[in-house]
Amino acid sequence: MKQFLTALLAIVFMLASSHAVLATDYDVELVVPDGKESKETDAVLRVNQNDFQIIIEKQKFKNNEKSMAFSDIKVADYSYSKKPMLSAGGAVATALLVGVIFALPFLFIKKKNHWLTVQNEKDFAVIKMDSSNYRAIIADMEVHGLKIKQVKEEEKK
Repeated sequence: MKQFLTALLAIVFMLASSHAVLATDYDVELVVPDGKESKETDAVLRVNQNDFQIIIEKQKFKNNEKSMAFSDIKVADYSYSKKPMLSAGGAVATALLVGVIFALPFLFIKKKNHWLTVQNEKDFAVIKMDSSNYRAIIADMEVHGLKIKQVKEEEKK
């Protein structure tokens, strides 16, 4: 009986420790350039131990996967607004996003959404999260050391 309990505890411990290093997947939408405009497309946000990937579900886009290490992220902003909002620290991201992201499609959005904008030295991602998973995504990323700044509409100038 002792051997059985010891073996059972060992298995439970191994499963629990291996679960800690497994990736967590979330259904999101990624804003991608589509010609001179931008589009929201279904994607999967996979949060790993040291980085995250965004995998676009539709194969029509050339770069259907984007990956960023948590340690390389320079700016991470969360907003609940009609369009993605950036903090003052996101000046470089603003320059990159203005031509691609803040194009015509956002003028017609009436409903507020949960947005996460992340930027490293070379790349950026604008992620639209669902009401049912945005808290879990933010918490998961913050557990991995990413500091996310909340940007409110009234702070935007």
